[in-house]
Amino acid sequence: MRVSIVARHRVGGDTRAYAEQRLRRLERHAALHDASLTIDREASRVPEASAEVVVHMHHIRLAARCEAPNVREAIDGAVNRADEQVRRRQERVAVRKGRSGADARPPHS
Repeated sequence: MRVSIVARHRVGGDTRAYAEQRLRRLERHAALHDASLTIDREASRVPEASAEVVVHMHHIRLAARCEAPNVREAIDGAVNRADEQVRRRQERVAVRKGRSGADARPPHS
């Protein structure tokens, strides 16, 4: 998966590493083509920080946005929302096909 992080204002290296680690978490549900995170921080605005995640998977574009008092909370919120969207999409595809993939666990009875 390709990961890109864009910061509209200066963001430290540790925040970039944290954001990349959180974005890599999205791969656990599906094979994603790429994920992009846009971080915006402005001191004069309340809430101060916002983050937007855009994920491309199987001809689908999913987007999640979160605003929070600080950058890390905004990243966490946006990644959690994107994670939920990816999970729901994968569940819907599995239900519509009526079967699971070759590497899936058998259903509990």
